Amino acid sequence: MSKFMGKQVDLQERVRLKTAEREELYSLTPPFPTTNFLMELSNACNHACIFCAHQKMQRKVGFMKKELAFDILRQAYELGTREVGFYATGEPFLIKDLPDFIKKAKEIGYTYVYLTSNGSLATPEKIRAVIDAGLDSLKFSINAPERELYKFIHGRDDFDTVMQHLKYLNEYRRETGKTYKIYVTGILTKYTEHLKEKYYELFGELADQVVFKFVYNQGGYMPEIEKYLRCETDTAERRKCNLPFDAISVTWEGYLSVENADYENMLIVADLNKVSLKDGWYGEKMQDIRRRFLEDDLGGTLCDGCVHRCLRPARPLMQEYSAISEYDFDDTLVKERVEKFEAQR
Repeated sequence: MSKFMGKQVDLQERVRLKTAEREELYSLTPPFPTTNFLMELSNACNHACIFCAHQKMQRKVGFMKKELAFDILRQAYELGTREVGFYATGEPFLIKDLPDFIKKAKEIGYTYVYLTSNGSLATPEKIRAVIDAGLDSLKFSINAPERELYKFIHGRDDFDTVMQHLKYLNEYRRETGKTYKIYVTGILTKYTEHLKEKYYELFGELADQVVFKFVYNQGGYMPEIEKYLRCETDTAERRKCNLPFDAISVTWEGYLSVENADYENMLIVADLNKVSLKDGWYGEKMQDIRRRFLEDDLGGTLCDGCVHRCLRPARPLMQEYSAISEYDFDDTLVKERVEKFEAQR
């Protein structure tokens, strides 16, 4: 057993608490979230992960305006939110003024500001900038613990670069005495689910916690994952979802979505350029999707395929904000990459 297994126990406890039944949440008008707030500053990304819907995205790539972001941050804070993450469908280190958003959140009063990044663009200069702006934690998403598998899964040969950046993140913490947290997460596929020990060997001394998650169908956008990438040890036939009840997800355009992995804006429930965050959270569209979750009446929505782990027809909740008029399933990209990798093994 690994000497880092204690960290795995800590993670299991955190996951248990996060997914615990909290009856007060499951209503049409749940309490406004105090945590679990993700703001997508951009949907641009420099990687092409095999399990990610970004590689098929038709939605326009853009960057959130500071004025809009700062206004939504203030609204959420006034409603009781105290934690915010600046990422969703994109890579945060592609955002030129990323430290400004972190600094503003801390000035407003947020107690915990965090990022998840693939780490390839997290150069020492950029690391110093976000940490000095007040970042409380940085998580590197490293989806294979060895170079060739990493290249296959991420679509980029950046494993060595990411390792260098992770080491610098640790060095800067030692040099400055700052107390920010460092995490590594691995999205497990059938190609990596047996490599947990390798993760601990590589990252156990470089991360405060190593976090594992089973690959999933990206909010319904990637049902082909069930066929090509699903872990053998993942036996669940249905995904639990608390997002409509306990998560704020805002896109770079300023739209409120049911979930943070809404690559084509198919789950938009409000336009925060036109209505307040409070009105969006308690609005008719959001209440309707909550009702449908409670009654398991998700037919015709992207959530249906996600929850039931299968391919099902879907249309946007609000057509005027979506990049597509209906879901068009195409597994070509994943199928070809898997077949090429298998042929080379």
